[in-house]
Amino acid sequence: MALDVAYQRVQPQTDLKGSLLFKYRLAKGLTMVSLFAIVLMAASSIFYPNFMYSNENQVETENNGFSDGTTQPSQNDGRCYLPMVLKMPTSPDGSYTPPSPHRSLVRAVHFASAEEFQDYCEQYDAELGAYSDEWKYNENGECGNWQERYTKLHKENMEMLKKYQNGEFPSDIDVAERPKFISYLCKEVPKDSNRGCGGLADRMGGMISTMFYALLTDRAYLINWAEMNPLPLEAIWERPRIDWSHDPEEMEALFSDDKNELLGYQKVDTLNRKAKDLTNYLFPDGGENTEWKDLWNGTYVEVRSNRGYILRTFQVSKKYTNILNNMGLTKENAFRCLTNFLFRPTIGARRFLNAYKNLFAMESVLSIGIQIRTDDNALANPQFDENNLEKWGHFVKCASDLAVFKKQEHHKHIVFFLVTDSAHLRDQFISMNTHRELAAQYINEEILDISSMVITGLPIEHIEPDQIAKYIDVKVHKEVNLARMTPGVNSAYMENWLLGETQYRVISIQGYGKMAAFYSGDDKTSISMPKPSKVDGVLTAPNISCSSDQSFTTFDWLSTTWSLG
Repeated sequence: MALDVAYQRVQPQTDLKGSLLFKYRLAKGLTMVSLFAIVLMAASSIFYPNFMYSNENQVETENNGFSDGTTQPSQNDGRCYLPMVLKMPTSPDGSYTPPSPHRSLVRAVHFASAEEFQDYCEQYDAELGAYSDEWKYNENGECGNWQERYTKLHKENMEMLKKYQNGEFPSDIDVAERPKFISYLCKEVPKDSNRGCGGLADRMGGMISTMFYALLTDRAYLINWAEMNPLPLEAIWERPRIDWSHDPEEMEALFSDDKNELLGYQKVDTLNRKAKDLTNYLFPDGGENTEWKDLWNGTYVEVRSNRGYILRTFQVSKKYTNILNNMGLTKENAFRCLTNFLFRPTIGARRFLNAYKNLFAMESVLSIGIQIRTDDNALANPQFDENNLEKWGHFVKCASDLAVFKKQEHHKHIVFFLVTDSAHLRDQFISMNTHRELAAQYINEEILDISSMVITGLPIEHIEPDQIAKYIDVKVHKEVNLARMTPGVNSAYMENWLLGETQYRVISIQGYGKMAAFYSGDDKTSISMPKPSKVDGVLTAPNISCSSDQSFTTFDWLSTTWSLG
């Protein structure tokens, strides 16, 4: 039965009172928040197609990366996925196993286009938990045509060496055409001496230039680092094409027999030579008619050197420039091509390096390397390291200006990759990923939202700690042994090579950054940045433009500085 109640009009919204009004406004607010979230998620799916949001694993942390977990999508969508941390399984051959790449790497990879992300991800073996260990060399002839001929010569000479070692000296050998050898030797440094092989840049300059000489004079090339200075070279690199291992004492004893015309031993020492002196020594006639086969004429020449002269040869010798060009070598590619001919990273290092190289190579990514050499104090006593962005931020600002200058339409993301000897500075740099206000002080506003800071997280070490201890009061002495030094020495070259893989770089005016520039194989892609200096008692950053083609240094200029070229 219907109730006898008169029909009443509900009060308008403006007359709602008390709890009813609160509930209405709450419902309206929740509806608007939901709509906003839907719009935001839709936009994110367009601009960041590789991010998978979940309650567990898509939270950025103060530790400059993502929280533990993965970006694993539904098992039915057919997409590849990456873990938040790329694992590094123990190297199967017992060689060095690097730590996992820093989380900043995976963070940056997630900004790639969907297609590039898939290509990158497919090179990660999820079952093994490792990135690809493929290492290509000269597949398209980019390093010339000399490798097969030289490999054959080296092999034949080494086979004859074995006969010599067994006391066999064939009588049918033409003395003028006898097999010849040259070695690079890094000896242990006496405690009262500073004439060491130097750091990585000095050693690389000496080693690669000696190989350069071997190639031009038809000598088999051998290399040796003393076991405790700081470790054998075989612990760092594989020998992919020629076997350069040898026993220096055995070679000296064998070839010091002056009565045998097939033998003969000669020592060459170019440690610490100045540019003019080294040039006059290598090119006594000015370079026009220099014949290097007559320069060092011992059957076995043992070289101690921390000086490079590859670029110098292209500058002063038309004769050798023509020979090298016919081989397919130029002043731009020679250092990189010779390095990769001699050395291949061990399997763990290859996996680590490829994870970064393939990010830098993405078409949508503009990669800018930053190398900041503070001083040996940061290496010797890291517990007192106070280096920070306030002091060294001009490197980052320069890199940012460079990125704005070089950014093209297809570049959707900027990667700033830092290599430094200061752990404190590196930590502050990577914190810019999660501290926008700090990043805004150093990164241009127009690229701030598409920029990522990336580091390796590898240990920071000097490869000659005993040498540092001769002029710095080291509070915590570092024992030099194979286990102790292997991670740091591997880190030194791995970060240097990665610096050379970036498209552009801002480097300190010292040897380490220069070697990375040479390894890049691309002239005029590096800006040399001085350290800050005091002006009227105030530490002041240098005033250098980083946004024009005139900003770039050249290989020719770099070859006149630290460790030469």
